[in-house]
Amino acid sequence: MENENQNDSMVFQATNCPGGILYAVRRGQTLFSISRLFSVTVDQIIEANPGIVPDRLTIGQVICIPGVVDRLCPRGRLRTVQRGETLFLIARAEGIPLNVLIEANFWLPDPTLIFPGEQICIPLIVTDACCLVLQRAVDANNLDFRGVSLIEPNDNGGRVTVAAVGLPEPSTFGDFNAYLGSLVFREIERLIPLERVSIDQQPVVWAGAIDVDVPPLGANLVVVFPYNTETDERGPDVLRGLVINCQPALN
Repeated sequence: MENENQNDSMVFQATNCPGGILYAVRRGQTLFSISRLFSVTVDQIIEANPGIVPDRLTIGQVICIPGVVDRLCPRGRLRTVQRGETLFLIARAEGIPLNVLIEANFWLPDPTLIFPGEQICIPLIVTDACCLVLQRAVDANNLDFRGVSLIEPNDNGGRVTVAAVGLPEPSTFGDFNAYLGSLVFREIERLIPLERVSIDQQPVVWAGAIDVDVPPLGANLVVVFPYNTETDERGPDVLRGLVINCQPALN
């Protein structure tokens, strides 16, 4: 990679990227590492950036990452970064919490460093309650289990409820004796203790709820996993849902 002090006029800079996102090259990155970051191929990046010299990338050089906007910013809009802006200043200007903006731009290697000309996702802030279907995340001998999460934002953060139906005994997945839910952010999570609901009929229901001190719709995932209360050992995710897929709850 070339030095950041190289004359910008000699460097290819993308300014248009229909269906994709404009991204600025960071120190040490190559087209290969960038392709892995965005789950696209190097050939796709080269095709979307005619005139780029793959082995002469510069820090801050803006390139087009094709075909990713629906995946990276499905519930929001793109904003082009202006010179002198930071995520903090953009969050304040857009009237959204900084941590929500950071979570919405999870692909940024360092959220404290953004470059003029690249694009970030401004998420649509949903203030009403919504429901999220949790899908099976493991193969468990054709057992039929499923789950749902109710996410209710409020001025102090919000409340998250998780219910899972038909989960097998936690020991099915190893040395575990309980289940936990989790609201997963980029750098933090909020755990949701689940209890077996006492009902006479099958299937068994595990459910729990917590109040959270952060905007819950800024999270990435809601997951359920087996857990050992004595050793604090955590098992694999057995249910998982993307928060961006949370649908408005019916009144």
